Parts: sequence; structure tokens; C-alpha cells
Amino acid sequence: MVFTLISLIISIILILILLPKFNLLAGKSFNFHVIYSPAVLLSLLAVILIVGILGGTYPAFFLSRFSPVTVLKGEITQGSAGSLFRKILVVIQFTVSVIMIICTMVVFRQLKYLKSTDQGFDQKNVISLELNGPMIRKYPVLKQVLHENQNIKYVTSTNTSVGEGSGKVIFSVETDQGMSNRGVNFAVVDYDFIDALGIKILKGRNFQLDMPSDTLTGVVVNETFVKRMGWSEPIGKKVEIYGGNFIKARVIGVMHDYHQTGMYNGIESLLLIYRPINNVVYLKLSGTDTQQTLGFIEKKWKEIFPDQPFVYTYLSDRFNHQFEADEKRGLIFTMFTILAILIACLGLFGLASYMVEQRTKEIGIRKVFGANENTILALISKDFLILVAIGIVIAVPVAYYFMSNWLEKYVYRTNIGIPLLLTAALLTIFITFVTVSYKAYQAAIMNPAKALKAE
Repeated sequence: MVFTLISLIISIILILILLPKFNLLAGKSFNFHVIYSPAVLLSLLAVILIVGILGGTYPAFFLSRFSPVTVLKGEITQGSAGSLFRKILVVIQFTVSVIMIICTMVVFRQLKYLKSTDQGFDQKNVISLELNGPMIRKYPVLKQVLHENQNIKYVTSTNTSVGEGSGKVIFSVETDQGMSNRGVNFAVVDYDFIDALGIKILKGRNFQLDMPSDTLTGVVVNETFVKRMGWSEPIGKKVEIYGGNFIKARVIGVMHDYHQTGMYNGIESLLLIYRPINNVVYLKLSGTDTQQTLGFIEKKWKEIFPDQPFVYTYLSDRFNHQFEADEKRGLIFTMFTILAILIACLGLFGLASYMVEQRTKEIGIRKVFGANENTILALISKDFLILVAIGIVIAVPVAYYFMSNWLEKYVYRTNIGIPLLLTAALLTIFITFVTVSYKAYQAAIMNPAKALKAE
């Protein structure tokens, strides 16, 4: 009971220390004051009583079965039922540990896959500025003065940030059966938007500054748009929209697909419309003298917008912000995996100590008959490796099932694969060997005379 109470006090102290960090990591707002509610206090009291009573009752009943003479002779032996129960606990602990290891590896592998998948545009050295209200009208002035710096390769703009979605309206699109109404994602961009982000033009041409008619009569579409329309020759196809923003245009170019709506959504049909003034500004830098270039941009910004703070973000940082939830999930999985492994190793170490103690005389006899240290190490480690192997066999299909279902929610997903499962298994076996080897080595180097002196 005393140990249970001490454990509770230590756990409460750890909660007080770690809860703010956990809230920050998980994006939650758990409050420690919930522990003062009657339901929680009664639950804690029940845990103390149940664990304390059960923890003390089992050894009391176990020891009461032996006669004082048997105890004093040191002839207490382990029962088969108790030994089986301990082994089952080790198997359960390592089953949970292996499941957690596989889950953590899959989360990080999926995250790496999303980040390394071709996004269809170049994020490198691109910074983003945002204009609002009256500031937008001064965009042409900002663009002109920023081009004075040779380290700024492009100054372009759009009405929606890349990777954060786009507008969607009903366009009337030319098909083989005539004009047809289709819901189409669209973005409004400056003429050099495609060049600034390194998006490839596959057919036709890009918007051109020396062709003002492109603002009214030209649109650029992506590959997915062409495929869904079933166009064999997209250049020149009519695209129209009526209402407040009347557009009657033709397709002038087809661009490579890029992830306008982020990596958690499939690529949709996308249509780009050219307008020279927009609220999201992208600056493509050369990558040399970056700090001096940023100082130049800030200076010009304050000259044009003296009442507005200069705030910029890198496009790569903003685009990668969408992965924040999975990054947090991976860190949380990592923490719980480490905790599960630590608990399993403590149980394994305790069982190893107990088994070595029970087999001390057997080990001494084997050494007398010529067994070397490696033989003793293998003898003791073998039993534990078998238990862990059973845990691995149980854990692998369970983890594979749950993580396969978890991956199904991603449009772009990695595969779990045998190498990942094998890595998790080998890592678990290595942890097991390291945990057991200390006690096994102690037994292996023990003096046989000391082990057999009781005989």
C-alpha cells in the first residue's frame, strides 16, 4: 500500500511537470484541476486500495503455503503456474511495445513520403508577403521597386496561397458535345506566377506581359483539367463564366499538375486566370546575400507602406505547416513508444534477475562440466528471445492491420512493407538482448564454487 501511494505521488508530480508540455505538443488544453473532481479522487482512491491490496495479498498467500523448515533450507521453488503468468506478462508487454514501434515508424515514414513527394512547383528561396485593403492598389509600385535588386528574380502575385486551397465556381467549358457546365477550381495569378514557381508548361504558352488580352481571353489549365474534359487538343478550347465576373476565354496553355490544395487532397482540375493585381505576393530570391536582400525588401516595404509592419514567411515553411498535425502525432507516438519499451524492459530485467537466481546452481554445475561464458549467455538469453519472438509474431499483423487502415485516409500514402516490419522486429530483439545480457553475463562469470557452496 505504501509503495502504491508513493507511486501515485510521483505520478502526480510528473503530470504537473509534463502536462503543459504535452498540451503544447498536442495542441490541447487539458487542465490539472480536473483531478480535484470527486469522480477522479474516488477513482484514485480505488486504484490505491485495489493495487495495494492485490499487490500485498498475492505474496502473502504465496509465502503462507510454505513451512518454516522449507523456507530456512532455501528449498522454495517456483510453481509452473506462476512462471507461465510471468512469461505471459512479458509477451503482452513486448507485443504492445512492438505495436507502438511499428506505428511510430509508419507515421514518420508517411510524413517523410508526403514531404518528399513532388509538389509540382519549386518552393526554394520563395518568400510570401500579404497585402490587404488599400495596399493591393500599390502592388505594381512594389513590384517595380523590388525588381531593382538583382537578387530578386521574380515578383509575382496570386489571390490564394499555394497549398492552401483555391476558389471553385461553375464554368461553361467546351466539350465534344458542346458547352457544358462544370465545377472548376481556379486561381487568379500575375503573368509570371508560373515561371516564378517553376511550374512546367507542357503545351501552348504561359501568360505574357506584352499580351494584355490574356487578362480577358486567355486561361491556363492543368493536366487533370485536360484529362477530365477528355480533350485531345486543349489549346483553343473555350472556357466561359457569366455573372459579376464575366470571362469569355480560350485555353492558351497546359501546365504540369501541382498541389494547389496541399498534400492531403488529390489534385483537382485547376484553371489559372491572369490578373495583374492580387493580394498574395511571392518573391523568388536568387539565394545569394539573402539577409541583405531581405533588408532591401524591408526598406522598400516601409517606404511604400510606412504604417504596415513588414512580415514575411518562406513558402516552404507555410506549405509545410499542413504537416504539423502529423509531426505532433509522430512525437506523441514516440514518447509513448519509449514509455512502453521502458516498462517492458523493466519487467524483462526483473524476470531475468529472478530466473538467474533460480538457476544459479544449474549454471554452476554446467560451468563445472565445461560450459563457457558464451554457452551460459545463450542459455539464459534464449528463453527471453523466444518470449519476445512470440510478442513480435502477435504484434506485427495487429500493427499492420491498424496502420493500413490509418493510411487509407491519405490520398498519397506510403506502403508499410516487409523492411519496416523487419526493422521493428530486429530493434525489439536488440533491446531485449541488451536488457537481458547484463544479468546473463553476471551469471556467466560467476564462480562455480560460490554457486554450489550450499550443496
